[in-house]
Amino acid sequence: MPSFNTVLYSILGSKIKSIRESLGISQTELSAKVGLGRSSISNIEKGKQQPPLHIIYMICKELNTDIHSLLPTYNEIESRTGLEKPNIIEQYFLENDVDESVRKQIEELLKHSKK
Repeated sequence: MPSFNTVLYSILGSKIKSIRESLGISQTELSAKVGLGRSSISNIEKGKQQPPLHIIYMICKELNTDIHSLLPTYNEIESRTGLEKPNIIEQYFLENDVDESVRKQIEELLKHSKK
């Protein structure tokens, strides 16, 4: 399962590439405008290189786009990482080594409290 950062930079890179290509700008042209090598732009677009924030802003300026259009939402990242919100009750059971019979009693109580 890919990590949060891996997915974040992969989505960011693909959005940069999509906008760059829609504007008809080559990697070489973009790299010259932001002061990076062409291979750095390629690696950013592939999600292999994690550019600092100031570089992302420079790329936005050259692509005439707002940073919000490049950054993925938490839900976009979460859906690709398989991360889910932790089940607090399950986490409690695991952390406190709750006995199976006690666990079942608690689960029954919780079921009845929802009604």
